[in-house]
Amino acid sequence: MNNFSQKLYSIFKKYSSIELMGNVDTKIVTYKLKNKDVIVSVVDEIKSNCYTVSPFNMMISYSKDELIKVNSKILRYFASALIYGFEAILKIAKIDTVQTLNNYMFSTNFFDKSFENIDILELEKVAYENNPKHVMLIRSVNKIQNLELYEKLQNNGWIALVSRQVYIFKNINICKKHQNYLRDKKLLDSDRYVFKELDINDFELFEKAEELYNKLYLNKYSLHNIHFKALYLKELQKQKLIHLRLLYDCVEEKYVGVVGLIGEEGVITAPIIGYDDSYDIKEALYRRVISYSVEYAMQRKYLLNLSSGASNFKVMRGAEAHLEYMFVNVKHLSLFKKIIWRILSLLANYFYSPLLKRLKL
Repeated sequence: MNNFSQKLYSIFKKYSSIELMGNVDTKIVTYKLKNKDVIVSVVDEIKSNCYTVSPFNMMISYSKDELIKVNSKILRYFASALIYGFEAILKIAKIDTVQTLNNYMFSTNFFDKSFENIDILELEKVAYENNPKHVMLIRSVNKIQNLELYEKLQNNGWIALVSRQVYIFKNINICKKHQNYLRDKKLLDSDRYVFKELDINDFELFEKAEELYNKLYLNKYSLHNIHFKALYLKELQKQKLIHLRLLYDCVEEKYVGVVGLIGEEGVITAPIIGYDDSYDIKEALYRRVISYSVEYAMQRKYLLNLSSGASNFKVMRGAEAHLEYMFVNVKHLSLFKKIIWRILSLLANYFYSPLLKRLKL
């Protein structure tokens, strides 16, 4: 097992998923292959859960929250009819009898080189032996970061479904030419707002980080986003798996923002972003935490995947929009389940995908 997943799994050996993330209810195991151990989330049924481990939550529960973003009444009505129409069918198909392979359970998953080069047939065999009735699923595959894995899965009969559109900062020189990037960078020179590392012995700081994250991702966006708990943030920092910083207002003498960066092998994501939304928009708290993320990646020449959402904001700073896919293997399941997943794939790739591009979601 590589260093990142080994350290991550050590946390899940101490705590259950629900103790670390308030809305993630899954069993965490590892599968031993010849040259690699793979961390896996296993769910047996549809229940209150998060999209990082639950296809039902992603396709139904989370999608219901997203309908408000569709301005066209006709499109919104059609999308709503599809969602509610499929809800009963997916329950009958037991869509959440699923094992998600190499699942780190962050909003954007990532892969080390050893997984990119993994023997897919061996992985399928081990997964089947451990959970023969479960769908095999791999999240967060895109053609920019994971082209080899994308093609390998497709060539081995896995079904691809567009899951969302993500925004990737891959060309540092292009980013530096954007006027918005230059303006944002100046924010980091502020005397009033400074980023501070969290003291591992001060649990209140991790509780503050959780609170600020919740203000944005749970209270403003969707209760179906991951609910990272303070305990988990502390464990991630303790294992040196996260670069976590709080934004401090030196005038008001309080913490007003949070940013957490996670990744490996030259690729990072920012699953922890938040700020005090009671502040005037002119204080640019969101711009400050995003600017910190971009600058951190640029200084280290990392590829930064800033996940989905806030599309115009990210594009205006040099990000490129790319489709993200999840792949499922249902070759071992019943004909009924195979048909359901094929239909879902058609809807995702030929209805949802154009909608994502058109609405810039």
